[in-house]
Amino acid sequence: MLKKILLGFFLIVILGGFSLILAPFDHIRNFISWGPHSIYDWKTHPSESIAASSHPEPWMKDSLYNTGIFKDSLMKVMEAKKTMAYIIIQDGKIKYEKYWDGYNEKTISGSFSAAKSVISMLIGIAQQEGKIKSLDQKVGDFLPEFLEDGKEKTTIKDLLTMSSGTNWKESDASYFSLNAQSYYADDLDYPVSQFKQKEPAGKTWEYRSGDTQALGLILEKVFNSSIAKLTQKYFYEPMGFETEAKWLLDGDKKHAKSFCCLNTTARDYARFGQLMLGEGLWKEKQIVPTDYMKVALSPASYLLDPTENNTPVDFYGYQFWIFNHKGMKIPCMNGLWGQYVFAIKEKNAIVVRLGISDVEKFEHHYQPDMKAYVDAAMEVLK
Repeated sequence: MLKKILLGFFLIVILGGFSLILAPFDHIRNFISWGPHSIYDWKTHPSESIAASSHPEPWMKDSLYNTGIFKDSLMKVMEAKKTMAYIIIQDGKIKYEKYWDGYNEKTISGSFSAAKSVISMLIGIAQQEGKIKSLDQKVGDFLPEFLEDGKEKTTIKDLLTMSSGTNWKESDASYFSLNAQSYYADDLDYPVSQFKQKEPAGKTWEYRSGDTQALGLILEKVFNSSIAKLTQKYFYEPMGFETEAKWLLDGDKKHAKSFCCLNTTARDYARFGQLMLGEGLWKEKQIVPTDYMKVALSPASYLLDPTENNTPVDFYGYQFWIFNHKGMKIPCMNGLWGQYVFAIKEKNAIVVRLGISDVEKFEHHYQPDMKAYVDAAMEVLK
């Protein structure tokens, strides 16, 4: 009897260990190895490096650099929300810059979902180069997972606008959610293969990181290149990025985590803000097509928001947020725990904030502390 019990125990251990090798359980093994997600995941997760530009173009400092001040109450919000980096750039020059807790201008930090906007801009480039016929092209032309289960009608535009209608539930925090599988998976093809059609595509908005991951898989396929290499080629090299960066990969290093995981410095994140200000233009170089950027930075108002009585969407474009604040429509990149890049066109200014804010109850899909970061900038930019 004892032998049978011991044999059964060892079989359970062996089978349990074997199950952790295979999807859908491989992400649990990786979670144990890599640890809970943080802005420092580039230190523990598989990644691919993005080389700094061979011709770096440092930001110049404004003649009034760090002389501007804003209300103590706004500074208290920043510090209470564990801000690590805060930069204001106006007319191409750094006007204000502050770091906390050991951060400096060379510290790289995770972007989380702020990286979704980079994927969007790569889609615009792919369309310009003819890699994609149009944004109305069916996703199934690229990903076989979208040739079944009602997903056949889903277009690239539906993915860009978070209106795929699939079963991805961003708020699901369970260990077996598509969220967890995607962040810790060995092969990101697997969680994408688990998408099921919940409602018609292109009708209602619902935030789904899975939509961006599918866009990343399309980019990898049509360019036959990694997301890191594309980022280096189209952004880092021609735009003079100063610091080597990293893009996180899945466990088998097959695919980039396109829905989140660029890691770079506050000053280099600001370069993407300049692309928002210039509608794809960096100095004299048109990096992303202007026509694409104009639409990408505008709300997809033909979509309905089911969380607010099916009102038209006024806060989201093509993987960019539009922050409606004090009469301004501010395009921004937005990541978990407060990774923000704002483009304030009224002031020709960029604001970057990095940190580890607690997630609060949304106000019209925005984190409440976003107001403090913009208001502080407006004080300096008067």
